[in-house]
Amino acid sequence: MTKRNWLSIIGVITIFLLITGCSDSKSTPETKVQEQAQQGTDSKEDKLESDTDLAKQLETEEGIDSVMVQVVEGERPAVNVDIVINDKQVLSPDEVIKKYGKVIKEKYPDRTLDLIVAKQGKLLKQETIK
Repeated sequence: MTKRNWLSIIGVITIFLLITGCSDSKSTPETKVQEQAQQGTDSKEDKLESDTDLAKQLETEEGIDSVMVQVVEGERPAVNVDIVINDKQVLSPDEVIKKYGKVIKEKYPDRTLDLIVAKQGKLLKQETIK
């Protein structure tokens, strides 16, 4: 190979190394500081728990297949409820939210409720009650 070919190859390799060396890498000191700062805020994040007793209570109702109750502890306390209804349910999705929203609000009066009513894998209604 000639000197010109070698210089071209070395030039391409040098440019490649410069580009990859300057790319965003997780091992940079700035990134480590950002990750440590984020870990500090992660400890303040909301904590999730399930209320299986309330879920079992609601599942005993006619026309309800399953219920998932998730209680959120933290800065913004809330209760997330997914209710899956079946063909035996005579209430409309709005009526289901109204009826069971009252029951849940009695147990968790100081929390925001996020209720979802679904049937056969399809979302019928979602509502937030403050």
